[in-house]
Amino acid sequence: MKILLSGATGLIGSALARQLIQNGHSLHVLSRDPAKATDKLPHTCHIQFWNPDDPQFHLEIEDGTEAVIHLAGESVVGGRWTSAFKNKIRDSRINSTPLLVDAIERMRTPPKTFICASAIGIYGDRQEEELTESSSPGEGFLAQVCKAWETESARVQELGLRWVTLRIGLVLDFEATAMQRILPAFRLGLGTVLGTGKQWMSWIHRQDLVDMFLHALTNTDLKGPVNAVAPDPARNESFSKILGKSLHRPVLFRAPGWGLKILLGQSAELLLASQKVSAQKILGQGFKFSYPNLNSALEEICGHREHLLIREQWIAQPLETSFEFLSRIENIEPLAPPDFKFRIVRTSHSKLDKGVLLDYRLRAMGLPMRWRSKITAFNPPHSFSDEQVKGPYALWQHQHEFFAVDGGTLTRETVKYVLPFGALGTAFGLFLVQKDLDRIFSYRRRKIEELLDNP
Repeated sequence: MKILLSGATGLIGSALARQLIQNGHSLHVLSRDPAKATDKLPHTCHIQFWNPDDPQFHLEIEDGTEAVIHLAGESVVGGRWTSAFKNKIRDSRINSTPLLVDAIERMRTPPKTFICASAIGIYGDRQEEELTESSSPGEGFLAQVCKAWETESARVQELGLRWVTLRIGLVLDFEATAMQRILPAFRLGLGTVLGTGKQWMSWIHRQDLVDMFLHALTNTDLKGPVNAVAPDPARNESFSKILGKSLHRPVLFRAPGWGLKILLGQSAELLLASQKVSAQKILGQGFKFSYPNLNSALEEICGHREHLLIREQWIAQPLETSFEFLSRIENIEPLAPPDFKFRIVRTSHSKLDKGVLLDYRLRAMGLPMRWRSKITAFNPPHSFSDEQVKGPYALWQHQHEFFAVDGGTLTRETVKYVLPFGALGTAFGLFLVQKDLDRIFSYRRRKIEELLDNP
């Protein structure tokens, strides 16, 4: 199936994009930053620029597109909701959606399906009320945004498309922004109940959410609003205690609601609103949850230590040529950004092979560092791997894979890493490290293109 996807570089979109590719679909991606999308997404994705913020921008959707999945939208988790930030949240949804709908209207043969993200924020703060898809919208900023968002996306029904809007709850995943902020505190024994702790939290594991989008894509009986939540809502106090138990840490603290409102302003409603949302509609459509209860979801998430980075690149050179170039010691330095001042100090052999040691000197985040790596596997022309023996990370494992594809070579680099200093290192350093890694691998891609004359 030929699918158009927006929001593909986000937490949900990136996982969905990889799954759609693995399932054999042809994926076209709309992105404000095509270079970033090219860096992060599978190489078979077709990247198309769009700019919903420009009222003069004209979007054309390729003929043959059978489904559109619309995930684009500024994250609501980002600190205080200033007027400027609220405008970004609103405009990123309200401007992009009619742009898509208008483009569909101009198509000679429109898609059959339009799936749009929404959020359980549409219900507002509803205390003990059990919320189904037929429940009325609530009050507040998020409720207004979600209502307008759904109204815009629902216009595709007038064009004959099947319309599905997934009202997404709190997404739980090791790499989710919310969990990256919560987990370090809980690991340090600083777990906190928020407000009274009685407010209901409706959540979903990222893998189940990706599977739900796939289910919505293929299940033609599913239409209209769908609550994208697990069938096990929990009160905040229960959520905190289960998370603490999963990490073998006590939960001793309570943050008063008034304090959160002073600290976070209006965005405190994300933490204090009570939303007991039903999953009965999606269950009635035959959907099976991999993580139907909170214990299983948090156990899976808390079992992770390693962060994961995957980058793919197609090179217009044969497999053997690509492998030989990227496995030569003298080519390692030129592929690092100049400001990192990356230098090889010594090696235990002049050529890479299993067991070879390499000592580096570099600067990261402005700090001088020394690093020793060991080649743990060397299988020309298909793969080689290295791991940190001494250096700044608690764990660093880097795998390089090579595949003959379309007359050239597909390279896939997979990095597993753990920051030093445990939860403190993660709390204070993860954002900076991820930013650095994105920059390093982006530079590496451009340099490989330049040196190998990759069109």
